[in-house]
Amino acid sequence: MQQLHQEYARSIREFLAALPPALRFPPEQADNYFRSAIMSVWARGHNGSGDQEAISQIYTEKQIRFTEEQYRRAISYFKGDIRARVPDPAFFPALVRLDSDKGTDFTGSFLALQDAVLTLAAAYDGSLTLGESRQITALKKQLEHSAGRAPASDARKPDQQQELNQLLDELQSRLSQDVARDFFGPEEAPPSAAPAEPSAAPAGEKQAAGEAEPAQEEPVPTLEEAMAELNALVGLESVKADVESLVNLVKVRNLRRSRGMKCPTLSLHLVFSGNPGTGKTTVARIIGKIYRALGVLSKGQLVEVDRSGLVAGYVGQTAIKTQEVIQRALGGILFIDEAYALAPEHAGQDFGQEAINTILKAMEDHRDDLVVIVAGYASLMPRFIQSNPGLPSRFNKYLTFEDYTPQQLLEIFRLRAEGNDYRLSPQAEDLLRRRLEVLYENRDENFGNARTVRNFFEKAVARQADRVAQLEAPTDEDIRTILPEDLQDML
Repeated sequence: MQQLHQEYARSIREFLAALPPALRFPPEQADNYFRSAIMSVWARGHNGSGDQEAISQIYTEKQIRFTEEQYRRAISYFKGDIRARVPDPAFFPALVRLDSDKGTDFTGSFLALQDAVLTLAAAYDGSLTLGESRQITALKKQLEHSAGRAPASDARKPDQQQELNQLLDELQSRLSQDVARDFFGPEEAPPSAAPAEPSAAPAGEKQAAGEAEPAQEEPVPTLEEAMAELNALVGLESVKADVESLVNLVKVRNLRRSRGMKCPTLSLHLVFSGNPGTGKTTVARIIGKIYRALGVLSKGQLVEVDRSGLVAGYVGQTAIKTQEVIQRALGGILFIDEAYALAPEHAGQDFGQEAINTILKAMEDHRDDLVVIVAGYASLMPRFIQSNPGLPSRFNKYLTFEDYTPQQLLEIFRLRAEGNDYRLSPQAEDLLRRRLEVLYENRDENFGNARTVRNFFEKAVARQADRVAQLEAPTDEDIRTILPEDLQDML
């Protein structure tokens, strides 16, 4: 029963490994696409062949269990129009562009991978129907049309693709034999209805399910180290004070507990309100380290998502998608950026509410080892908090991230420059200060704070490189120094 998961996870990992690093998309993007594609294939079987046990295995990182009702409703949904129900994968245009620019054939490799995976899934019940075969062909033609390709040929692939192609050939060879049931091996007991927590499964079981070897655990930061990292950030004085107060609350609670005293209920979930680029994600990551050092969390990792990482496009799938994210966040912090997008105005039947309900339940079920931080614009966050009666009591601590002042923005630029072995000349620093003051005074909703400064620095470095490249014998000081002309026309 684990064979489908093993073959699928291995195929996706091989494909990603063959891509250039800049094009390696998250495995979850492949999962999202293939779940839809497989459902559409099964919807055209005799009676929707396959079952919820099989579709539950199409996850690269872990298995997520579909219920019978979710499976039934999904099959019904995918009997609709193929283009509307199975849009092209988000990463596909990048593969097409790369092939056009570099003469590679990653598009063809992905089409071959898709054929192998879909045929493998269709054969899961021991047969491949005419309707399923036609749907596999239709999905292939859909991507070929999107790529502007002729039907796939037998052209030789680049050498860097040979290992992947061998894998695909192996899959296709096994599928061409009429031994689907033997291929999957003896029937095994189905997994439990709820996904197991990662820490509960022995390492041997994970390897048997096609999971990668766990990475070596990073050393646990001390509370002093985590607080020093927080205090080293530019600005954010009110946030630092609020975090210190929160640390004191946890310390006292731990002290009372150690002495057998009653401990009042303490919600550690947080609301971060502020504009983009004010350090919300950075602070959330540091709080994960602080909570781990205090014993509040077992791991302290940060899992960052937004609406697109939680909400799916059809009934029943949002809860599954959200639960998968929660499983990755257990032991650490789930950071939801632009959380108000889960509760849009005039939402009607919007699936965001399903995600909110799932998160709320997880906060209760895992209250001893999961912290949720929601973030977004101050004016919009109340909409999220008021979207469910259970949210206000759990999110009762607000940290406000103010816009950086011009002097703080200048300091951020200076620190980024020094960290990359650059320096501002006195004249360039004076010019940058004056322009940051003007930018700050005229800032609007698109003002990016530290993100804007980062963009300024990258542009300055590019302009400086163009200038230095024209010098006959540049000195170390020439190569290192940013001059006023490197800042022109960019602020």
